[in-house]
Amino acid sequence: MKIVNLSQRTPAWLAWRAQGVTASEAAVILGRSPYQTPWRLWAEKTGLCLPDDLSNNPFVQRGIALEDTARQGFEERHDTLLLPVCAEHTDHPTLRCSFDGLTERDEPVELKVPAQKTWDAVAREGEESLAYGLYWVQVQFQLAIAEAARGWLVFDPVRPKVRALEFVIERDAVFIEQELIPACLQFHEAVRRKQEPTPDPQRDCFVPTGEEQVQWERLSAQYRAAERRAKVLEAELKGLKAQMAEAQSGLVGLMGEFLLADQTDLRVLRYRQQGSVDYAGALEALMPELDAAILEVHRRPASERVRVTLKQEDHTAESGSAPVEKPKRRRRTASVAAPEPDKDQVDGRVTEPRPEHEPIGFF
Repeated sequence: MKIVNLSQRTPAWLAWRAQGVTASEAAVILGRSPYQTPWRLWAEKTGLCLPDDLSNNPFVQRGIALEDTARQGFEERHDTLLLPVCAEHTDHPTLRCSFDGLTERDEPVELKVPAQKTWDAVAREGEESLAYGLYWVQVQFQLAIAEAARGWLVFDPVRPKVRALEFVIERDAVFIEQELIPACLQFHEAVRRKQEPTPDPQRDCFVPTGEEQVQWERLSAQYRAAERRAKVLEAELKGLKAQMAEAQSGLVGLMGEFLLADQTDLRVLRYRQQGSVDYAGALEALMPELDAAILEVHRRPASERVRVTLKQEDHTAESGSAPVEKPKRRRRTASVAAPEPDKDQVDGRVTEPRPEHEPIGFF
């Protein structure tokens, strides 16, 4: 292990990390992360797309703020001192680690400050939990750097009356030498040579090239122009419908108790329409103990939907401002990977954009 004199979370530290492969990236490189694909990580490292900005994520902020507290808690429980250092692999300096702490025996301690949902899952499922599986790879990477026989994985929510969950992780030499290190070195070489890995059509973003790029730009411009016009027409239609509703209300008021009015220009009929049956409410009332799995058998097939989002408004056509410099082509949308459901869950593929999540593997 070669110690590198850097302070974590400084610009120099970020630059150092960017030039190598880090422990938190190992699970992604091995294809074990449901939240990011190897292609997406490669695209970020080669500058083809921008990484997600997690600086305002409350889980990230809380984890950073409480890391020292979690470290002190481990030190008190084990009567030891933890040294947060940066280091590189002795034989493969592109493999790099920012340790939350090394014990006096150079055993790495990986500290996590999880949300309650993650802590509950780890407490319930132990080594079978998603978080443990992802962080196990991270700790094995750290063991490879530190040349240690064992390490620690700690989930400490730093909450009153909630205990820290600690796992001792033994070094898996076969995994490290035959799978982990070769895969990480191969990935680093792919980044260095700009050799694009095969993207996953279900999780990564399509990027048009060549003639497809020309067609994409033409159709995109067509869509944007039509969308702007549609907004104008929709606003006009909304106003017309409001006028119709106002006139209809006045006509009905003039009719008093009459149900029908038939004049040369308009025919107005008032009638009552029977309400629909609330089948969900009826089923719950009649069969409250019904297993939801039985209903799944009767679910209709899923249908494909398309959502188009304008990411950059074209102000020049409407405001007459100076043309905006055309940005470089970048794949900015996050991998559509299980659009990252709440990162405390793993349900496989998900097709809707995710809410703010706890970024497993960030710390």
